[in-house]
Amino acid sequence: MKALKKILIIIGIIIALIAAIIIYFVVTDLKQEEVLKQEIVNLTNRDLSEGNFDVIIKTTGDYAYVEEAIKKYYKELSDNIKEINKYSNDEELTNILSVNNLQNDRNGFIKSRRIIKDAKTKIVGSIENISHLCDEETIKNLLDKEKVDEYYINLYNKLMYTKDDLKELKETKEEMEKTSKYLTEFLDKVEEILNFLDKNNNSWFIENEQLYLKESNLVEEYNKLYRELQAMVDSYEKDNKKTESKSSSI
Repeated sequence: MKALKKILIIIGIIIALIAAIIIYFVVTDLKQEEVLKQEIVNLTNRDLSEGNFDVIIKTTGDYAYVEEAIKKYYKELSDNIKEINKYSNDEELTNILSVNNLQNDRNGFIKSRRIIKDAKTKIVGSIENISHLCDEETIKNLLDKEKVDEYYINLYNKLMYTKDDLKELKETKEEMEKTSKYLTEFLDKVEEILNFLDKNNNSWFIENEQLYLKESNLVEEYNKLYRELQAMVDSYEKDNKKTESKSSSI
C-alpha cells in the first residue's frame, strides 16, 4: 500500500508539473499575442507621412515573424509616401525658376533638367511601390504560409486584412496617386518654361533680381506659362485644405 501511495504521489506530481508547464506556455503565448496586437495598434495609429516606422520586434517565435512582416510592410509604405511628399517642398525644385538659378544654370539648364528628371523617376517609382503595397493581394499574401500554421495566418488577417484597413489603404493609394499626378504635371510645366527660356535664350535678361523679356509676344507667352503653373499650385493647395478639413471633422 505504501508503494502504491508513493506511485500515486509521483504520478500526481508529474501531472501537476505537466499542467503547470502547459499553463505557463498558454499564459506566455497569450501575453505574446497581446503584445503583438498592441504593437500593431500603435503602428496603425502613426502618420504614414511623418511617423517613425523603424522595425523593432517586441515578440518572439511565430508572433515575431508576423510582427516583423507587418512592421516591414508599414515601413516600406511609409518610406515611399515620404519620398513622394518630400518633393512638395523640395528646395531644389521650388528654386528652379528663381532668378538666381535661371541665371546660374542658363546655358541649357543642365542641372535643372537633371533635378527634374531624377525627381520624376523617384516619384514614379514610389507610386508604383505604393500601388503594389496597397493592393489587396499583396496584403493578403504578405505572410509565407509555409512558415507559420493557420492560426497565425488567421491572426494576421484579423490584424491587417479588415474592411477598415483595406479602405484606409485604398484611400492612401488614391491620395498618393493624386499627389504624384500633381507633382509630375508641375514638373512638366516647369520644364516647359525652361524650354521656352532656353529656346529664347537671347531674348531675356536678369536685372534687379527680375526676369525681363525683350519682346512683348514673348512676355505674353511666358506669363501664360507661369499663370498655368501658378494655377496648378493653387488648385493643389486648395484640394489639400479640403482634405485636411474633411479629416479633422471626422
